Amino acid sequence: MRNTPVTHLGQVAKSKPRYASGVLTTAALGVAVEKFANIARKGGDTPYLSHLLAVSALVMEHGGSEEQAAAALLHDIIEDCNVSATELVALLVERGADQAAAEHVTTMVEATTDGQASDKRNKSDWLQRKLTYLDGLAAKPPNHPALLVSLADKVHNAEATLAQVRGGLSANDLYAGAEFNAKAADQRWYYTNLVAVFSKHLSSDVNAQPLVRRLATAVEEIFRDVAVTGGPQ
Repeated sequence: MRNTPVTHLGQVAKSKPRYASGVLTTAALGVAVEKFANIARKGGDTPYLSHLLAVSALVMEHGGSEEQAAAALLHDIIEDCNVSATELVALLVERGADQAAAEHVTTMVEATTDGQASDKRNKSDWLQRKLTYLDGLAAKPPNHPALLVSLADKVHNAEATLAQVRGGLSANDLYAGAEFNAKAADQRWYYTNLVAVFSKHLSSDVNAQPLVRRLATAVEEIFRDVAVTGGPQ
């Protein structure tokens, strides 16, 4: 009887969380809600907060710390909301976060930032931004805390795209849309390189490996019919 579903659920309910969410989580969520309140997901009207919550959840579900989960909630704030690193630390501290924790979170946010809000962020600078981002990830030591945050972000984006592909939209058609700054071939190059970096740097992280596999699976299916011609020529 000890292995019945009801008993199992009871046992799970009594287990303790890896960490107790506290002031840092509340502060990060408050900043995210404030700064992203009027921003929608690309190509639709879904509140952007949905992405931030999903990425943070993936981090929590795959061995992340409270600081990593907080960084996940804020990973796009520098590039999308014109908030500097110094300002982000101050915003978190104002909401009660410890100074050192606020600085650690901000360091991870900086490490996962793809350009600045002031950048053109269009077709002309897309390739250089992606090369810089990939180089930044590759330069980090194995299991750097920012890697899990970045991985969770890419998994959520890729799986959202995969849902559209499974709905009948080809990758070539999808990335031809005006909201994207690169065509499918370049996107394939970028995501394939992301998989390679995460596979190498998180190879010893048993909690992160399922996420790496999810990203690899999504990328393979999304770009199955896309020629390998993207990236630097």
